[in-house]
Amino acid sequence: MRAHRTPTSLAAPLALAAALAALGGCSADTAELTPLRWQKIPGAAPEGAVLGAGAAGAFDERAAFTSRAFPEAGQVWLYYGGADATGACPGIASSHWRVGLARSADGVSFGRVPGDQTGGAVLDVGAPGAFDSQLAYRPFVLHDGSVYRMWYNGSTKPFNCPTGTLSDDRRIGYAESTDGVHWTKSYDGPGPGGSVLPLGGLGAIDQQQVGYVWVLKDGAQYRMYYSANDATNTWRVALAVSTDARSWTKVPGKRTGGAVLDVGGPGSFDLACAYQPSVVKERDDLYRMWYRGCQAASPFGGPSRGVIGYAESNDGITWVKIRQEGPAGEALSAGAPGAFDSGGLTTPSVYLDAGGWVMYYAGFDTAGQYAVGLARAPR
Repeated sequence: MRAHRTPTSLAAPLALAAALAALGGCSADTAELTPLRWQKIPGAAPEGAVLGAGAAGAFDERAAFTSRAFPEAGQVWLYYGGADATGACPGIASSHWRVGLARSADGVSFGRVPGDQTGGAVLDVGAPGAFDSQLAYRPFVLHDGSVYRMWYNGSTKPFNCPTGTLSDDRRIGYAESTDGVHWTKSYDGPGPGGSVLPLGGLGAIDQQQVGYVWVLKDGAQYRMYYSANDATNTWRVALAVSTDARSWTKVPGKRTGGAVLDVGGPGSFDLACAYQPSVVKERDDLYRMWYRGCQAASPFGGPSRGVIGYAESNDGITWVKIRQEGPAGEALSAGAPGAFDSGGLTTPSVYLDAGGWVMYYAGFDTAGQYAVGLARAPR
């Protein structure tokens, strides 16, 4: 793997001026679009998921979660986070999380691709002391010319073990591959431990954590829509830009603290979180974003429950939430009792193909079991 030069400071004023100029001065007006009507497609995994937990001893034996899917070489490639059975706490609370890959010819029936990392993963956790030593999950993969680029969440802490002690140090990791299966990490970024992005200062929307990214290659520019977590454990969407996919400049938006997408007001479906963006540029004046919206905070802080919300922009920086057809205005709702996603939805991954709109997402049932689901909508 080639060496990367050390990224320049994200605070450099000239870089910020250039980034803002490249983004343009567009308004927040959006087109009048008919809401997309999403229909969930049942899979063969338990409770109607398309990908469930792996076999005993596998890296994902407890859960499959945090999906990123796209068409590739006549198939659908699905990257996801998987939880193993390590640790003393029940369920996924103390698991190590790693990244796996599954492929499908029809988009519904998936076969796992055996990786060469622990338990069949394609990306492992880091060494002791690394920023991703406990969790390496929520992959976003971009096939960019001759290279596959992956950004992922890394953390030194388990999700919730002991109970009430949350993972609150997520960072953004980076890896590259020539085939999408064998990956080499880089620890040369300006963030903590060589992660991709520095944290914000005191009071910033990204003071505590960054993660859950979506990277859009938009002409000569890369746009990283990342999830920013402040000192109150509230998640919003923020933006950084790059010309080489390695050195990033944060671009302030018009919402709270420079976010490009903020949480909603009292009574909204996204009052406790608005993050985990999935962005599609459909045409020059229309960007679409799907994101996770949370209805309440968990008893220990951070978001709870979850549905998929929707927003539009004509410049990729100023976003307007658009009410959809769900009961609270969401685009995709939690499932019926007994469904794999009856407890809530997370991490949408949306793309447009010849048949219309495709959304893979992670869901969890009321027992806290995670799996991956599919929904489609006509164009």
